[in-house]
Amino acid sequence: MGKKLHALGLFAFNNPWKIISGWVLLIAILGFLAVQFIQPTSSSISIPGTDAQKAIDRANELFPNSGKGSGRIVFKAPDGKKISDFKTQITDLATKVSKVDGVGTVADPFIDPSFISESGTIAYAQVQLKDAGGSVTETTISGVQSAIDAARVDGLQVETGGDLITKVPGEILGIGEVAGVLIALVVLFITLDSLVAAGMPIITALVAIAVSMAGLFSLSKLISINATTPVLGVMLGLAVGIDYSLFIINKYRRLLRDGYGYKEAASRAIGTAGNAVIFAALTVVIALSALSIVNVPFMTLMGLSGAATIAVAAIVSVSLVPAMLGVVGRRVFTKKTRAIVEAAQARGPQAVHKVSQKSFWYKWGKVITSHPIISLVIALVIIVTLALPVRELQLGLPTDQYAAAQTTQKKAYDLLTEGFGAGFNGPLTVVVEELPAVTDANKTAFGPYAKFVQLKKVADSIAKLDNVKQTLPAAAVDNGTAGIIQVIPNSAPSDQATKDLIKKLRDTSEQKTITGSSGITLSVTGAAALQDDINTKLSNALPEYLLVVVGLSLILLIVAFRSILVPLKATIGFLLSVLAMFGSMVAVFQWGWFGLSDAPGPIVSFIPIISIGILFGLAMDYEFFLVSSMHEVFAQTKNAKEAVVTGFGVGSKVVTAAAIIMVSVFAGFISNHDATIQAIGFGLAVGILVDAFLVRMTIVPAVMTLLDKAAWWIPKWLDKRLPHVSIEGEEETH
Repeated sequence: MGKKLHALGLFAFNNPWKIISGWVLLIAILGFLAVQFIQPTSSSISIPGTDAQKAIDRANELFPNSGKGSGRIVFKAPDGKKISDFKTQITDLATKVSKVDGVGTVADPFIDPSFISESGTIAYAQVQLKDAGGSVTETTISGVQSAIDAARVDGLQVETGGDLITKVPGEILGIGEVAGVLIALVVLFITLDSLVAAGMPIITALVAIAVSMAGLFSLSKLISINATTPVLGVMLGLAVGIDYSLFIINKYRRLLRDGYGYKEAASRAIGTAGNAVIFAALTVVIALSALSIVNVPFMTLMGLSGAATIAVAAIVSVSLVPAMLGVVGRRVFTKKTRAIVEAAQARGPQAVHKVSQKSFWYKWGKVITSHPIISLVIALVIIVTLALPVRELQLGLPTDQYAAAQTTQKKAYDLLTEGFGAGFNGPLTVVVEELPAVTDANKTAFGPYAKFVQLKKVADSIAKLDNVKQTLPAAAVDNGTAGIIQVIPNSAPSDQATKDLIKKLRDTSEQKTITGSSGITLSVTGAAALQDDINTKLSNALPEYLLVVVGLSLILLIVAFRSILVPLKATIGFLLSVLAMFGSMVAVFQWGWFGLSDAPGPIVSFIPIISIGILFGLAMDYEFFLVSSMHEVFAQTKNAKEAVVTGFGVGSKVVTAAAIIMVSVFAGFISNHDATIQAIGFGLAVGILVDAFLVRMTIVPAVMTLLDKAAWWIPKWLDKRLPHVSIEGEEETH
């Protein structure tokens, strides 16, 4: 691999415009395809195979014309007045909304008295939409909102909830994200001491993002893209695109300072650092691709899309960077540094790389290795403190209940709770099948309502259960053998009592008691049931996925470093970083500390798994780049403690710069308007901060010092069976 990459670097340096024009052409082709086939992203979350999803699918089969998404328009009369005083105003609004493209039917409060609260001051209109929830077009939502805005007169409060609210992030790159990139540029300039050199990683990242995002949207007619997926792709593309090219450029500059010519330095940088980049990228790709084991379609796509972005960033780095180096030539350095390089080239290449003992990084490594136990204890205390809140971790999905207080959906939720009870916001939908068919006697006695007779009996039986406030037979097939019952609990959608009711309605023995027959079946869905199923599915998948990632970590590191204790130390360090990341998320986004979250609530169910996959890959990057330097020195000197200090001095500067860049880029997404993206950005920023500076740059050298030569021990039988893999490429001769 190293030799092939060496040849690629040489070709790109000698033929830069061929490589550059190739990438430009690819962006143009993919961009054209994306424009031709682009489809709106969706915020809907479904998990095929769950009980709630099966019930939804069955309800759609039984009643294909019943509509898909739904929402409510909630009204509250001003003090001293009743909803009836605004009958004309509300009826006119319902008529206008029904004419909006994408709206199926609108039932205003005056059609059914149950739509008006007992106090007469709060009411709602039920809106049935033609598209599924999460896929409602912006045109439909804005059309409904325009009609509502016009109705907010004479003191009437009008709020909306459900699928009438757009849940798709309004922007991918905002002020915070741009600020993160600017901070990255400053760090690059300080690290590389050249504006030209600092600009190249930014260009690399932008090219990687353009290729991966254009490729993703060119497939959007074939796949349903979740709204979070492209934002996650941009986040990853920016971070690793910058970092990967930084590692290569830093190696290139080191080789020039060691006396190599520009062409040879470029090819060697790609053959060594480029090889490490490919190896590091492979770990992230595997970790994100492994999300498919969770067997959740939107997460599989999210993982594969992120993996593709990482792969593209690595390929761009090893091909475009040497091409850009070929174009800029000596301008990659300042005039002062050029003189140093020319003097080094006059002396000729140096075989042994040495680190300055006067550098901050060497001195920091010396402090840690001189006081390993104190350093270890301090780092662990900080990490444990950050991790403590993880004990209270709660998983959930974005709902109106946890929306920001000033939003219309939260106001609608609170008004419905005030007027109709907490459970009204999370009605359960019970699909009933295998009912007795309509008899001629029932047709004679009940006429068009005969098909509801058997369904009503089941509804009345369900109404007698604990925690049930109201039941309503909502729909029935013509022969009366199947139908839908709406069940409104007394408890809120996320309460344990609601979960217990769902469990009871699904229990086959309870169903027999409710229906009086072993043949009649009940299946339960609705927002509360769907959320409960998704949370359960993802919570159960989390340990399994973590086990896969931890196992992968051990295998990769054992092969890479031919050691047992180094991989164990690295994996335990990764788990510490994960705990600190989750603990910080709980404190900020669940408890509401520091005011970063407008609407504190449960952590979105899929965030932990996604974050683990990303953090694993990036943590392994830092482990490879830092410990490989120590391993290289130990292989030459067999002095374990000196290898730690020297290796740390060689690798820590670029790891520090890379980590600061990663943290800056991810932290920039905290300002995003979407709470899910905010939490992912914040979690990864904290996770990388902890992993880079406390785990890799404090705990790692401290533990390596304490282990001494034992750190590199491996059983002879295992050593013979392991493949030989060089992270930094094959040894090159002069």
